[in-house]
Amino acid sequence: MKYDAELMFECLIYLNTFYYPVFASCESIMAIAKYRSSRDTPKIGQDAIVVFARLFVELLKIVLFKKLKDERRNLATAAGVFLTVLSICGLLYTFFIQDPVLKLEYILSSLSIILACTEVVFGILHFMPCCQRKLYE
Repeated sequence: MKYDAELMFECLIYLNTFYYPVFASCESIMAIAKYRSSRDTPKIGQDAIVVFARLFVELLKIVLFKKLKDERRNLATAAGVFLTVLSICGLLYTFFIQDPVLKLEYILSSLSIILACTEVVFGILHFMPCCQRKLYE
């Protein structure tokens, strides 16, 4: 089966570009709502730091990839994969450590982790010799 891993990775970053504003606004609003809630949230400071760090990493990934993709494609892909792995770590924090977790957070984080894991898979496949594009001159 022939597929272009580089093109798939770029399409996933492009999809992430449109998904990011929704994700960022919802996560920010939920963090503020938890902070102002009467319900006990013992680690709200730590949770907010993880959320905003993840949002920053995602934004950095999108901007960095768009800036480097034309001139240094391999570096852009490697940086994208690295930053996506950092983002996955933040998502795993949301699933397993954060307390309490809202249902909307579970839904958004599930969508994000599917997108992020797919980005990592195609980003790694981009560097595999079997998936390299053949250029004919």
